[in-house]
Amino acid sequence: MQPSLLFDSWIIAVKEWREWSALRARLSWGALAALIFVWSLAAPHLLGELEAGPLIVGILSASLPLALSGVMIIDSFAGERERQTLETLLASRLPDQAILLGKVIAVTLAGLALLLVGLLPGTIQNVFAPVAGSEGFDLGRLTFGLLVACAPCIPLTVIVGALIALYIPSARLALLMTIAFVGSFVLATSGLAVWWVAQPFYTVEQVAPLLSGFGLAVLICDALLLFWLLLSAHRERLLAIG
Repeated sequence: MQPSLLFDSWIIAVKEWREWSALRARLSWGALAALIFVWSLAAPHLLGELEAGPLIVGILSASLPLALSGVMIIDSFAGERERQTLETLLASRLPDQAILLGKVIAVTLAGLALLLVGLLPGTIQNVFAPVAGSEGFDLGRLTFGLLVACAPCIPLTVIVGALIALYIPSARLALLMTIAFVGSFVLATSGLAVWWVAQPFYTVEQVAPLLSGFGLAVLICDALLLFWLLLSAHRERLLAIG
């Protein structure tokens, strides 16, 4: 990528963050962060005793940041298009790819921050007051594995949501499809975790390496989808004309 494209994209990302940091938005962000924080503390107690409890807790702790990332990227594209504010942005000197990439960067970094809020408090709690189901796990390696596995899922959701917003003019339909993608993804990974733990060859030592492998696979998908997204950055598609 050209340095000028990254610089212009950063300008768009900062613009998005400034809009989200308005007073009313701060209250909403605070409420969402508090909800994610409370769930991170409560989930190990509610689900830790399940056979795949620690993995399910990690997946579900990441589910709300994933869903919120999908909602934010849809609002950033389809919502802004329906409010007819996207035309003003496109009239600036910034190239279409920079506008697209800047919005993706802004939402991805916000989603990663929410992911940390969702994963770290429960882990820190487990260090000082271990809950049932965490026995036998190296909590440091498990947390690192979950972060490596879940972090690439945030840009995956954002990029998929951006592609949906580009190809579907209706903000409502784009939002429904993005939430459906997130829900299907969370259910599929939860089912895979339950199936894997039930296998006779499963051992606790396999968790961290397999989570890292999953994260690498998702990261490769991120790169391929980002390439497709940048190729789709045409003004007509951004405005959903034709």
